[in-house]
Amino acid sequence: MDGPPAQSLGVEPVDERILRAPPRKVTDPIVTRALLTRAVSSAALIMFLTLKVFANELDDGHVTRRETTMTFMTFVNCDLFNAYACRSADKCFYEISPFSNPSFLWAMAFSVAGQFAVIYLPPLQSVFQTEALSLGDLSWIVCLSSSVLLLDTVRKKFLRQYCSDNSRKGRSLFGRRIKKKKNKKKMIITAATGRLGKNFTKRIKNDSGNGSMIRARKVTTH
Repeated sequence: MDGPPAQSLGVEPVDERILRAPPRKVTDPIVTRALLTRAVSSAALIMFLTLKVFANELDDGHVTRRETTMTFMTFVNCDLFNAYACRSADKCFYEISPFSNPSFLWAMAFSVAGQFAVIYLPPLQSVFQTEALSLGDLSWIVCLSSSVLLLDTVRKKFLRQYCSDNSRKGRSLFGRRIKKKKNKKKMIITAATGRLGKNFTKRIKNDSGNGSMIRARKVTTH
């Protein structure tokens, strides 16, 4: 049910800030720390809401069609709200125009129609082991599922330094490893300019006749 909305994100209009942004560095990772933070936090909330609804409906210890339907609807609607939040990496859901991506609207309508068909059409009820839900049940599911948008708003407004790819803390997942590699390379270059274990000084004269001093310290390699 959530497949078409996720695929329609591929035709989302490009943000102007992305077009004005400088090119990515070769050392920049594709999977950033901010991306993993957003993915793990969203997955944890969706899993918690789905299991919470299933546990609340499972009173007598026997799984009935109602438990299956409530759990199914909660999980799918959480994914739909999460897909809407993923339309922009920086803007909140209320800052995004719902009509800027018609393909996404059609995909959402298709997914909602598919949900209603599964729980209200008798032939599909027998296949998926579902039952019809009341308006109160649907409203409760929508309220729970929309908390995914609340989580996304908190991340973009108050936790931007950890959840935004534009921040230093959220940009690089392997920043320390890259820094160590650069330092090790610098040590090797420094060691190649003279003998290990001794400080030395070398004067290089430029075209103007002035000299510049280059000093290399003791280098230890493992």
